[in-house]
Amino acid sequence: MGETLGAALAVVAFADQCLKYGNKFVKRCKSYLHAEEEAVELLVSIEVNWLKMETQIGILKRVAAAGQLSNALQMMQSQVLSQLEGKLKTASLIVEQLMIEKREEEKARAKNDPKNLKWKHDDRDITAVVKDFGGMRVNSKLKYVYKKKALLEIVQEIEKWQARYDPTWILIMQMSSKNIDDELEQQEEKPKREQIPIIIAAKGIRDAARASQDMKVRDQGTVWISTDDIDLIPTPIPHSSVEISQLDDEKSMVLIDTMVSNPAANVNSTTKEVRNLARILAEVDPSTFGLLKCRGVIRVHNYELLSRLGIVPNPKSPSIYGPPVFKFIFEVPAQLSNPQSLRAVLLSGKVYPLDERLELAKKLASSVLFVHTVQFVHKNIRPETIVVFENEHSSIGAPYLAGFEKFRIEDGNTFLAGDALWDHNLYRHPSRQGTLPEMHYQMQHDIYSLGVVLLEIGLWTSFASPGTETSSMIPCPELGPTNPDSVKPPLGTPTQLKTHLEALAKTELPSRMGKRYTDIVLLCLQCLDQNTQIEGESSGEKDGRGSGFGVGVGGEDEEIVDEDGVVIGVRYIENVLQKMLEITV
Repeated sequence: MGETLGAALAVVAFADQCLKYGNKFVKRCKSYLHAEEEAVELLVSIEVNWLKMETQIGILKRVAAAGQLSNALQMMQSQVLSQLEGKLKTASLIVEQLMIEKREEEKARAKNDPKNLKWKHDDRDITAVVKDFGGMRVNSKLKYVYKKKALLEIVQEIEKWQARYDPTWILIMQMSSKNIDDELEQQEEKPKREQIPIIIAAKGIRDAARASQDMKVRDQGTVWISTDDIDLIPTPIPHSSVEISQLDDEKSMVLIDTMVSNPAANVNSTTKEVRNLARILAEVDPSTFGLLKCRGVIRVHNYELLSRLGIVPNPKSPSIYGPPVFKFIFEVPAQLSNPQSLRAVLLSGKVYPLDERLELAKKLASSVLFVHTVQFVHKNIRPETIVVFENEHSSIGAPYLAGFEKFRIEDGNTFLAGDALWDHNLYRHPSRQGTLPEMHYQMQHDIYSLGVVLLEIGLWTSFASPGTETSSMIPCPELGPTNPDSVKPPLGTPTQLKTHLEALAKTELPSRMGKRYTDIVLLCLQCLDQNTQIEGESSGEKDGRGSGFGVGVGGEDEEIVDEDGVVIGVRYIENVLQKMLEITV
């Protein structure tokens, strides 16, 4: 009890220090950049970022003070807030030094100006000089450019920290806590111009998740779209399980993700899970979550599809034509274009700069966390279910997870059913391969699938490619000798395949992506293994921890998670996401 209280107080103390130094930093920036024309945009960026951080940290501080955080979350928050405190201290000192140099320059100019022998500090003096940038001497220009660069680097460092912090904050916001309810309610009551998108998104996701569990609100609102309400012209995305459609106005696109119900599942239960997922995905912020916003779902019976093919079914006996089909409709942000599947990108042979490939990997790692944060497992992560859009930075700058046809709620029913396609099994943990998998699906299975995808991105090669004489996929040379029977795995047993992928990562990745990226891929591939040693920990710590993410996979400790699913999320953030976001090139 004493340790828990101490950890909670530590979080509060770090939060206080961050708020103190953050406000000092912003105040000094305002003073230094006072009305300088070229610095207005930079100052706005600083103020907007700090407003978001200040609000998030303030909420966290009050939740921690109320004793609402688990030990795992307290330790993680103390660590990340300690990092921010250090960055804000450094930033504040740098700006303070720039202000001192600025005053010294003003003194020197005043001394040399016969009309102003008595120096008096005035921010407007330096403003006038900066506005007349073209008239500066070469030395003065270089000094100004250097100072502006120093400020930009500070802002970039804080933005990187923010990107690492957002996932941990969203994880906390999904905990069952009245304090969190009250905090988010207060934020939602603010005028719209003062609301912060990620906080409002967290509130929406929280409400949607609760609606799926509370009988009183379960039927409020609808996600269902009639085919009469939207005019779709689906176009397949090559090597993908999803389609794209331009809407009537030709100014917007939607992604169509089709899910055919599991024949073994209860239709009513499946329909409710589809509705619940759609409600949650309707609240996401694509720029933060790496997931597209769901516009709604079209419910189609298989007999309707057969009718379109010219087959006349009996409407009174729809069950003989199979379970219903659900089409998720996702909105594509206006600034994105040229959708491709990751499989098509890898098959194209086009080489992209290392920093763009690394950014692609980082965004995918964040997407997986956000799926798990809202208590869903994807069950189908592979290059065909990842859609990559072109943005202002790169033609592979905006990846999004799709292919939700096999999803389920993390603690909901699962069916031990699969298929024997080797190119599907390639992305499944050995315990989940084949038509009768051994193990019920867990969050860690998605993490394993991500590890295989990250390995492909690191090697920048497609592990599967279309056959020349068949529609089946054939394995790439990196996976070993090609098996003419493409239905069977190219490397024998599932365990042998997993071992080969790990060996491939160890031998090929370090020279291409570095040791840290390699370690992350191996942690994903080994996240369900017993006694996986993480870099920097002792053998004793490894033995005491158990499996790759600190949660066991057998016996009594198979499901060491609390009701909010926090433990695995924390382990994933610590071992994968934060380490991935820290990699720079």
